[in-house]
Amino acid sequence: MNKKGQTLILFVIIIPALILLMAFVVDTGMLLKENTRLSSTTKTILKTMYDEKDNSGFETKIKNLYQKNNIPIENIEISTTSNKIVIENNYTIESIFGRIIGIKEYALKIKMNATKRDEKIKIEKE
Repeated sequence: MNKKGQTLILFVIIIPALILLMAFVVDTGMLLKENTRLSSTTKTILKTMYDEKDNSGFETKIKNLYQKNNIPIENIEISTTSNKIVIENNYTIESIFGRIIGIKEYALKIKMNATKRDEKIKIEKE
């Protein structure tokens, strides 16, 4: 009995499924990398800029730091009080393989604040 046709059909069914799985892994990895980069950049900016929150040009310096790290600042919101800084940033990144299933882009959003207690800067994610 010749089984070459069965192997070909199995191959034709499994290969697209494996390609879709690999595409999902690539997109998920890209999204996690970008989310981690946004989170760590925001934490670093909050720590370094906390003591300068009362200076003029404070928001411009924060935006410049984001731009140096190639993070979009179109939707950034920065608010300060006497003892707190809140940074909220959101943007989208293009999907590479999500277009196959209809996802053109992924949305990233972060909202973090920094407060100072006992001479230590505490960073919290909201």
